[in-house]
Amino acid sequence: MSMTLAQPKTSKATQLRIGSMAIIQYDYRQFPDSKHVQHRCCGLLTMSCNGAQGMAEYELPEIKGTFDLVRWASVFTLLKGLSFTEAHQYIQHHADNWGHVKAELALSALSDLTTHVNLQSLSLATPIVKPRISRSYLIEHGLVYYSF
Repeated sequence: MSMTLAQPKTSKATQLRIGSMAIIQYDYRQFPDSKHVQHRCCGLLTMSCNGAQGMAEYELPEIKGTFDLVRWASVFTLLKGLSFTEAHQYIQHHADNWGHVKAELALSALSDLTTHVNLQSLSLATPIVKPRISRSYLIEHGLVYYSF
């Protein structure tokens, strides 16, 4: 993994910690051209901190049989409560065990979260930014929704 994480530019950067997280598996039948994703597992990982939200999409290769998203995503639960730096180091340390898809997904969501925390800190007039995608939308459009 060669991805580096830009540090939040807030004065409280060392106090920023990953708050709530969620992962969703999309219902591929809601895609306009679902033939291309019919046997694929795809979805979204979200992380939040102080009202900012980071997101990353995933797509797994063809899945045969049943797929347990909660079990697959259980490694991400250990990121909750970590500082951004700690989370980045944790992901890097466990990347080989997690596999490329999980590690890149977590790093991408963390990077997106860092970007949005920085944007939020720049907009002094709006201290808390509304989530880019609502929880109810994710639940409505997903097969599986796991919040941790």
